[in-house]
Amino acid sequence: MGPSGRSLGTSTGRAATVQNALVHDRGVGSMRPGERIKAFWVTVRERSAGGARLRRRIVATVAMALFVGGLLVAIGFGAFVLALLAALLIVIAVVALVAFWPEMRSHLGVWVRRLRARSRTFFAALLPLWRQTLLHAERGIRGVHRSSAVASASVGRRASALGRTAAAYCSSTARALIGTAHSTTTRIASRLAQPDRRGTALRLNAAGTQYRRDGRYDEAVECHRRAVEILRALDDRQAIALTQSNLALALSHAGDDGWAIGLFEEAASTLHDLGDEEHEAQIMANLGLAHRRHGRREEGDNVLELALSKLTPASSAYQAIEAELRRAS
Repeated sequence: MGPSGRSLGTSTGRAATVQNALVHDRGVGSMRPGERIKAFWVTVRERSAGGARLRRRIVATVAMALFVGGLLVAIGFGAFVLALLAALLIVIAVVALVAFWPEMRSHLGVWVRRLRARSRTFFAALLPLWRQTLLHAERGIRGVHRSSAVASASVGRRASALGRTAAAYCSSTARALIGTAHSTTTRIASRLAQPDRRGTALRLNAAGTQYRRDGRYDEAVECHRRAVEILRALDDRQAIALTQSNLALALSHAGDDGWAIGLFEEAASTLHDLGDEEHEAQIMANLGLAHRRHGRREEGDNVLELALSKLTPASSAYQAIEAELRRAS
């Protein structure tokens, strides 16, 4: 073939290429959006000059977007950039869903069909087991009913015997309670019939204290003595000890220190047994002063020191005893 033939052949090939390109352009223009996205994805992935050029454009676009986004964040538009990025992600997700929905729908249909098949198999295997469980439960309920009937009869017989025993016990207990209530009522009535002896003792003690302050020591001694007798009858040990201390003070002022010292010692011993250290220390202080008035100065100072050890430094009794010791020294 001559040069003209080769030239004709070359022109014919170029015409065919142009025609194919025109057909391809018309095909792309008539594609649906999903098909266009798929074609774009295929072009990006193919190893050709067009694919490489498209990939470079995508990389350049992403780099430019990152650069512009960084500038916006730097000048204080970070929230705007985040909102724009979220909107872009939503658009990409929608585009991908539109493009690949047929494949996704087919895969989803396969998954649903598999799930239905497995569910039918599972429930088919579960149904016999459920029926067997119901059968065993029904048999168990019947057995419980029979056992309940037998137990009810047995319990009825035992309850009857227990009722007779309980009736006899309640009868004897009621008689005992009636006797106890009668004796308690008798004691309460006897106490109510008596005068208010504790109140009388308190009034006598207060009167004796006032008599002692007024200098009427004999009358004070009589009031405290009568109060002690009443409290002994009531067996109130603490009240007896405190009243004995008042009686000892009245006797000491009246000049009878011998009897007063004995009462102080007895009252202090009682309060020591009861664990009342504060009142015990106060009575011991009065005892120490009585010893000193009686001429036993060293013994009195020792008792006062012992009384101080039982009191707190902030108490008025402690300060009074300390002042007395300072005066004595």
